[in-house]
Amino acid sequence: DEATDRGRKVFLSGTCAMCHAIRGTNAFGQAGPDLTHVAGRRWIASATLPNNRGSLGGWISNAQGIKPGSHMPRITLPAQDLEALLTYLESLK
Repeated sequence: DEATDRGRKVFLSGTCAMCHAIRGTNAFGQAGPDLTHVAGRRWIASATLPNNRGSLGGWISNAQGIKPGSHMPRITLPAQDLEALLTYLESLK
């Protein structure tokens, strides 16, 4: 759908794809976890958070506030882009 497609574009055109890989896309980053099946995981952030939309959004927006010292930088996105990105990531089962 439109939101998922927009989220995919946000992922691939931003800093996400520099660190993360998603098989079948042009995202080949190796610094962070492979997110090919991220929606199928029970936990995110090294089992720090349950894998749900709120936790994922919080992690993307302010990982350091949740887990200081993690390698995930703070990502600042417009609300519409973050919502689309979350929709896309939730589609990766």
